[in-house]
Amino acid sequence: MVPILNRDAIRTLAGTILRRILEGLLTAWSAVSLTFFALRIGIGDPIDSLLSQGLATPEQAQALRHDLGFDLSLPLQYLRYLWQLLRGDMGTSLYTGRPVNLVIAEQASSTFELALGAFAVALVLAFALGVISAWRKHSRSSWLANAIAGLATSLPVAFTGILSILLLSSALSSFASSQFTSWLQRSLLPVLVLGFASAGGIARVVHAGLRETMELPHMTAARARGIGGTRLLLKHGLRPALPPVISMSALQAAFLLTGTVVTETVFARPGLGRLLVNSILQGDYPVAQGIVALAALLYTGAGLTADLLSMMLDPRLRREA
Repeated sequence: MVPILNRDAIRTLAGTILRRILEGLLTAWSAVSLTFFALRIGIGDPIDSLLSQGLATPEQAQALRHDLGFDLSLPLQYLRYLWQLLRGDMGTSLYTGRPVNLVIAEQASSTFELALGAFAVALVLAFALGVISAWRKHSRSSWLANAIAGLATSLPVAFTGILSILLLSSALSSFASSQFTSWLQRSLLPVLVLGFASAGGIARVVHAGLRETMELPHMTAARARGIGGTRLLLKHGLRPALPPVISMSALQAAFLLTGTVVTETVFARPGLGRLLVNSILQGDYPVAQGIVALAALLYTGAGLTADLLSMMLDPRLRREA
């Protein structure tokens, strides 16, 4: 149950929210700015790439350079881009001529499906591993849970993805052409692989928080009152340990929504990750910048949501804010 906040607590919470929003906007602006200058300094003029590939005549290239503002100085290009971004205009793709908002929206649905499924798998697996390793310490199940969490943290996504494909192909070799095998490889396996990779970090935070909570005086008092089992774990053990878990989960959720490059490449799935890589390789600045801007906003929103949930669950965080 969330405690009722008095006027001072509400004022403090509102000030904290405003400060976190400003910090998030500063982070988003920094990410967008770094991407803007890195692409132009590192790759150069994308119009030259169009000319070298025979995708435009010199006259068309000059007209396109003028329309996109590439004939302006770099500071003026930067200010023009920021003004367009503030109006919600991410520009036009250099290669397709379509609005970047539409290009990103078409790929976002696939990434969101993958990320949401992987996040659900990560939360279930992380809480199971974290609780078992902390609650049943010095047991075989605790050792096994710690080992699985360690593997999830240390194994690269590319390795687990390729290994899962090889194992699936070997196990279902006689059904290699079936729609069921195709669905497993294109839909279920990416979710499980990405969820497994994200579960390790969350599981370690659950383990650390629960171990710390178990040593607090209120746990000893609860045991003295005869409280034990699931009630002791859920009400007195897990709840105080949730704020850091929420923060870690929010970061993992934002990463899953924007950092699925390897998974989408290994499993040949469409999505924002592959779109970002292709845009950078092609020099399609507007699309790459749009994806980075979206990623920065998602990270900002996830961090703010995690902070609010943590402060609602733990009054100490409101006093420290």
